[in-house]
Amino acid sequence: MNKLPDKKTLDKLLDLAKDFEQQALSLYERATEIDEKWRIRLESKGKVAIQKSDSSQT
Repeated sequence: MNKLPDKKTLDKLLDLAKDFEQQALSLYERATEIDEKWRIRLESKGKVAIQKSDSSQT
């Protein structure tokens, strides 16, 4: 049977996991900001295209 890591190793692993969690959260937040920015732009462009289409039909 394999031995479990000692307390020092477990503490290092826990610190690494916490750092990774923070980096993942930061990346998620940044990706969400970018998504929101581009979603708004694309929706605006879609509305403009619809308005141009409607005005050209009349």
